[in-house]
Amino acid sequence: MDKDIFENIRSKGGRVTKVRGEIVKILAGEECLMSRADIIGRLNKLKISPDRSTLFRELLFLTKNNVLTRNNIAGVDYYEIPGRHHHHLICLKCNAIKKVDMEKHLEEQEKLIAKANKFSIIAHSLEFYGYCSRCGS
Repeated sequence: MDKDIFENIRSKGGRVTKVRGEIVKILAGEECLMSRADIIGRLNKLKISPDRSTLFRELLFLTKNNVLTRNNIAGVDYYEIPGRHHHHLICLKCNAIKKVDMEKHLEEQEKLIAKANKFSIIAHSLEFYGYCSRCGS
């Protein structure tokens, strides 16, 4: 998968820099969202310490070129590599995030919305907020 992603980056005129390459590798190994802080922590473990502006530019390049998707949840940016489409359950108390798959009917609903509004939908984000089993209600 990494090779395909790297070819995609190059096809869009981008370079696979050390930081960019490691961000892709880190996120490719994850099932779901990672915050910027989580990404920095993983890069630091690899003895890679980009400054804030470098990390910002790399994440911006990767999201603008659809290599990564960015979700803002409770004011925090989270990133992931697009793959099998899914949504998220977010606990309002502990901020736990869990991936949840949706049935095909959501895709059908999206097509109806696009047609009814004469709108070309390229992506959507849907999160469910509540309380996980540990936090209760």
